[in-house]
Amino acid sequence: MTALIRITSLTGFPELVRELGGEPDAMLKRFNIDPHLLENISAVISYRSMINLLEYSAEKLNCADFGLQLAERQSMMILGPLAVIAQNSSTVGGALQEIAKFLHIYTPGILLELDTNTDPMRPQLLLEVHLPGLNRLRQITELSLGVAHKTLQMLFGSGFKAESVMMRTITNLPHTRYQRFFGAHVYFGQACNALVLRPEHLSKVIDQHNQELRDTLIEYVSTISDANPLEICNQVEQLILRLLPTQRCSLPLIAERLGMRERSLQRRLSDRGIVFEELVDRTRRELADRYLMEAQMPMAQVAGLLGYAEQSSFNRACKRWHATSPKQRRNQLRQTEL
Repeated sequence: MTALIRITSLTGFPELVRELGGEPDAMLKRFNIDPHLLENISAVISYRSMINLLEYSAEKLNCADFGLQLAERQSMMILGPLAVIAQNSSTVGGALQEIAKFLHIYTPGILLELDTNTDPMRPQLLLEVHLPGLNRLRQITELSLGVAHKTLQMLFGSGFKAESVMMRTITNLPHTRYQRFFGAHVYFGQACNALVLRPEHLSKVIDQHNQELRDTLIEYVSTISDANPLEICNQVEQLILRLLPTQRCSLPLIAERLGMRERSLQRRLSDRGIVFEELVDRTRRELADRYLMEAQMPMAQVAGLLGYAEQSSFNRACKRWHATSPKQRRNQLRQTEL
């Protein structure tokens, strides 16, 4: 099934493209997006098309920070009713939890999680683009993290400043460009995409929140929400993404994290035709291609992020997946760029 996203995700796109000397309508049509849809805030488009559009725009307009520049033109309000729910939640932490719970209404292609358990003194707002088969995700990642940052600024207040920011990608831009946007140090080539926060960020009370309005909208979005928006296989895949770099990615540990017995989890996956080991292998293979697209990322770092204790293990896996070495696979991927 095609993952869709609200057209509001392209708020500011035409203006930014024109400012950079491009023709927005032609670029939209190249990816089968009708320019007239931008006038209909309830319209949806292919999430895959949007991601490819952003990467193409960055390259065509010679604008490496296209995603960040687009984020500067957007706000939490692109989320529609989710933004109003967030604004009328009692605390910032509660608002983030509710955005994460119902974000699939905006798009099922983004997984958002507020992790307050791994390190209670450094809670993390984790973000993953959940769309297999795409390796170039820098612009959508930076746009999404940028909008998340601006959402926190709106909820917490202008004094909001993340402890730090983590990104899976590597950049050729000066790090000061990112520090200027986020107001915090940004670490690249990391095991996840996240805004690292402080406990006081989450406990901050949102002034003038309207509990009755929030409850009404929660009831509304619940009626249009899937019965189980984050299916068990997606929950498991999300934990695999987080646990791979720790070299502790195992079925017993994931079952424990989900509050389930190992055999119960195995049975629920089996009911959906999923074998845990195959899911781990598929996730590694998809992540490997994303990391290999980062020309400056050392092979040893790629192997470590994939959860391999030794690079030779990664070499063997790559040979099994693609009948070639990681270096040759990197060359193949670079040759197939947009």
